Amino acid sequence: MRLYNFLAKLVNSESYYKLIDSEINEIVKLIRAGYQPEYIKKIHKNNFNFLFEFAKSRIKIAGKFSLHDHLFMDYYSSMYSTPEIVGKYRAKKLAGNKIVDAGSGAGMQDIMFSEFSDVTGVEIDSNRYAMANLNKIPYSSNVDFINSDIFSFNGDFSGNILFSDPLRPVNSGEKLFSQLVPDPVEIIHKKPELSGYAIDLPPHMEWDNIPLKGEKEYISIKGALNRLTLYSPSISEKISTAVILPENTVITGKPCTFKANIEYGRSTGQYLYVPDISITYAKLLNMVVKPEWVPVYIDERRQIFSGNSYESAFPGKQYSVISYSDNMNIVPLLRNVDAGKVFFRFKMKPEETYHYKNSIEKELAGSKNVYIFRNNDRYIIAEEIN
Repeated sequence: MRLYNFLAKLVNSESYYKLIDSEINEIVKLIRAGYQPEYIKKIHKNNFNFLFEFAKSRIKIAGKFSLHDHLFMDYYSSMYSTPEIVGKYRAKKLAGNKIVDAGSGAGMQDIMFSEFSDVTGVEIDSNRYAMANLNKIPYSSNVDFINSDIFSFNGDFSGNILFSDPLRPVNSGEKLFSQLVPDPVEIIHKKPELSGYAIDLPPHMEWDNIPLKGEKEYISIKGALNRLTLYSPSISEKISTAVILPENTVITGKPCTFKANIEYGRSTGQYLYVPDISITYAKLLNMVVKPEWVPVYIDERRQIFSGNSYESAFPGKQYSVISYSDNMNIVPLLRNVDAGKVFFRFKMKPEETYHYKNSIEKELAGSKNVYIFRNNDRYIIAEEIN
């Protein structure tokens, strides 16, 4: 049986849907219990390849969706579907609009949109179109999914906002607009009746490679960069925005290049400040870094500053300095502060990180997580302030 025929049967039969939904969750339990596919297949013979794929995806998305144990996704969808926390944030930002999604995939962003807006999702892949129709069931969503190419779809686009989270090459080098499928620029050109656009782009795409104007909004989840969304000027007159989730901290302003020179040998303060990565990518560091802070460490991933005041509303992570060391012979210092786990917050080769972390932790028996920062050849030992 073709996957689409299998999925279509689920869409059209509530009893069969409930049976298969339950069977997939039984396979999830077996996988988590450590059973091998060969053993599981003996118990769940019918449509095993389909069910096993969906079970693995449910495990993968468990932290992304509240109703993950009732969702249907292939591997790509489980990797790249918009997390629920992001989908709900954007749904509120675009609330009250008519939205057409070009390339709706497994449907998750549209399902979130549909709580506040009138949404049509257009998906060319018949399998993902069917998955989207299944995924709207547990959320009781009224979103309308269409199995079509966006350029062939003859629906009325008048007054609609175009949303698109286009396919992009996995593990590609330089991120280019020309790599996106479908091409948002082509859609906008061929559908002039659209009232605006909100386009998901690869978060690491250089600004010079973005041919469209609009607000660039960077979203992080628990300190990890997750999304870059470009909003047309008709939707937002802002220039650059950083959104920190789940705190729902929003920082917006005029972007500028942040310049900071590390003066090695300067004394550091009682606290270390690491701005959220969304602020770095949104080029808004100037809005959160105080003039009196001392730059401690800067690379392409993080900027670390030091000062003497605790900042209760700081948009990022703060650390309390415990001690210093001029070399990596820090085990005695770590024992004195009851350290059990160490985490390095400076650039190292993966094999070096693994070696130092394991060689140090095997000498420790404490209960605290301790973070190691570096300022030239000086190491700063600190605790995170939660």
